[in-house]
Amino acid sequence: MFSKRIVRGLAALAVLTVSASACTGSESGSSSRAAGGQGGTLTVVSQSAPASLDPAKANVGSDNWFVNLTYDTVLRQDKNGKTGSGLATKWGYVGTGNKEFEFTLRSGLKFADGSALDAKAVAASLNYSRKNGLNVSWTSAIEAVTATGPLTVRIKCSSPNPMLPQLMTQLLMVGSVISPKGLAEPKRMGTHSFGAGPYILDTANTASGDHYTYKPNPHYWDKKKIHWKKVVIKIISNPNSGLQAVKTGQADVMAITANQAETAKAGGLNVIGSPNVFLGVNLADRGGTLAKPLKDVRVRQALNYAVDRDAITKAVVQKYGHSTSQISLPGLDGFAADYDNRYPYDPAKAKKLLAEAGYRDGFSLKVETQGFFGIDLVTQAVVQQWKKIGVTADVTTDTTVGQWLTNATSKKYPALGFGYGGATSYALSLDWMLPHATAFNPFASSDPKLTSMLTAAAAAKPDKQPALYQNVMRYVVDKAWFVSVMRMDGLYAFNSKKLTGFHTAPSYLPDLAWTVAPK
Repeated sequence: MFSKRIVRGLAALAVLTVSASACTGSESGSSSRAAGGQGGTLTVVSQSAPASLDPAKANVGSDNWFVNLTYDTVLRQDKNGKTGSGLATKWGYVGTGNKEFEFTLRSGLKFADGSALDAKAVAASLNYSRKNGLNVSWTSAIEAVTATGPLTVRIKCSSPNPMLPQLMTQLLMVGSVISPKGLAEPKRMGTHSFGAGPYILDTANTASGDHYTYKPNPHYWDKKKIHWKKVVIKIISNPNSGLQAVKTGQADVMAITANQAETAKAGGLNVIGSPNVFLGVNLADRGGTLAKPLKDVRVRQALNYAVDRDAITKAVVQKYGHSTSQISLPGLDGFAADYDNRYPYDPAKAKKLLAEAGYRDGFSLKVETQGFFGIDLVTQAVVQQWKKIGVTADVTTDTTVGQWLTNATSKKYPALGFGYGGATSYALSLDWMLPHATAFNPFASSDPKLTSMLTAAAAAKPDKQPALYQNVMRYVVDKAWFVSVMRMDGLYAFNSKKLTGFHTAPSYLPDLAWTVAPK
């Protein structure tokens, strides 16, 4: 539908409105243990059907659970952001510069169909995923993936790519290993599973677009990770119905929005969450192609000072968010804590900067925004506050993701409302900062100093990267490439008496395949 590098932002945001719940199965109930240490039935309610069950074409964020249950990954990421073993037990970069990466698989692995899972099969799967579907930006630096031994695989890149370990995890799904049988029938991968995960898609009890049923994989390498006799993901569009089910004990967990949090707490449910999305308005036309004033950094800074971030945040997400001037999240490598309030609300200063730039009477510009996930609410609030300094906006609101992608990349709008999920700085740079056209940098803005800073950070050793990427964030915020307004929490309500292992963290989704279990 649209590229995974774009989906990384919006689909992670979509998770906030995807209703996910677990309810008691008919045979034993989710709060009890069956023979062999397995629980009964875990039912997950999703507000939307997956774009595809093919890991290479699934939406990161909204489709992860559909895919992760049946596809195991080379590596795993935990709630603390640490990369750990998965199908591979050893991994790391070879030499310096972050251009070559090698990992070693466990011995004796099998796909769910019983065939051997070896280095040759994994290399074929990774080559398919990097060349097909939605992940071309994240994998664009990869030149080759080859099996260098029965259990060893090497990835070679043309330029530094420090996010290869994360790409191999369950969160980004590039490392979701597809069997040779699946690769031989790529069209079937959209509705069937060909993986090596803890569960298998039960096609006899699945109706695409309505419900998806998963049963244990008898060939899985770690039986202790299989916590349920059955997992069902049911598509229900009304999130209020889901919350009512959790409150009455018919369900165990669901994703909620900020305006549902207090209702969930009043119903006796636990509510947990962590920052996972930032929203604002992207000042994309930094060269002044359509809106000449945006070429002047003083104008872009004025548009930042004109926004009361605290007021907008409180109105949109109450206490389940935080105002910010940057496009990163706490806990991620590029987050610069000292730049959260880089542009405090100061309309007088905004007017002064406009006057200095030659726009004492303001100006007008066209703005595109998205009419879903609350992005339009933030955009409209920003536009209203810009009016106070004489800047007027003609806003176009898209109602579908496809319409948004067309407009965002059309180069017809100098400013774009955005919602974007937490990502490592390298991934963020591919969408926002490097001089090639994307939905978040449609005019391919170029800044040689910024590009040089990003190149150095990408090639640096892991312990040096956070400081370098934080300097990148400070630089791009000073240049006012965007008006970031707020970060908001991804929230879940659940019955803690029935479930354990349900965790949230920045750039992390609760892991149904491995950690969520009956209590």
